Amino acid sequence: MKCIAESGSTKTTWVVIDQSGKELHRSSTQGLNPFFVESAEVTEAFQNAVPVHLRQRINNLYFYGSGCSSEQRKQRIRDGILDVAAIENLQVEHDLLAAARATCKIASGIACILGTGSNSCEYDGKNIIDNIHALGFMIGDEGSGTDIGRRLLQAWVYREMSSGLSTAFEKEFEITLESVLQNIYYQPKPNKYLASFAKFCSLNREDVLIKQIIRSALEGFVVRHVMKYGSAQKVPIHFVGSIAYNFKAELDEILNHHGLTLGLVIAAPIEELIHYHASHEV
Repeated sequence: MKCIAESGSTKTTWVVIDQSGKELHRSSTQGLNPFFVESAEVTEAFQNAVPVHLRQRINNLYFYGSGCSSEQRKQRIRDGILDVAAIENLQVEHDLLAAARATCKIASGIACILGTGSNSCEYDGKNIIDNIHALGFMIGDEGSGTDIGRRLLQAWVYREMSSGLSTAFEKEFEITLESVLQNIYYQPKPNKYLASFAKFCSLNREDVLIKQIIRSALEGFVVRHVMKYGSAQKVPIHFVGSIAYNFKAELDEILNHHGLTLGLVIAAPIEELIHYHASHEV
């Protein structure tokens, strides 16, 4: 029996499948980023997610999560799970490998994450062979929800919006300059706050300024990340994440402009990961 766990910033999805790939159980718990949680919280989440009669039958568990980029942080996840289940094959991997396995499967390709943050890698069908480091929302995350939200806020503060768009923006978020500064500089998780404005761009994508914001953010990601990989012109460019999913048409246009090929675009990797692990032993 196998368990696949996919953990983002706010939610972890746990799915148990049998050897034929049939789904037996699915549940959700809090996000388990080892930057912010201890092993005890992982233990509690796993206990709440998977009933004990299933935990005892799991032979293989594949945990993919944001923040699982170092051996020390991966061990924090392992310790939490192994505290309540003796699992023979427990693998804890970064969410970038989840994106690669979900989209590329066993073929070569470039896998990208465009959600609250952004990241990318070159994949040879088995391993990540190159990665241009994501620098986080302070100095990186090009093309992400955080990047788009930041650009939108700048346009509002710098009075670049039309009066109609500005009025709609202020009404939608009941926003003031003071509330913006408070949320960015004095409240936790400013990246999520910035990313929360990206939906406004999706709903108003026909506005000339919004089109420019979306295009500039996505173009920045393609040029500064995707095009740096040696195989970019030869393999499909796959995407995972809400921003990629909502702005698929814009991504396709930008990639085509640069002679690149758009591959699979999915909002979340869990369904494709289930298919991957149902048919592959790793």
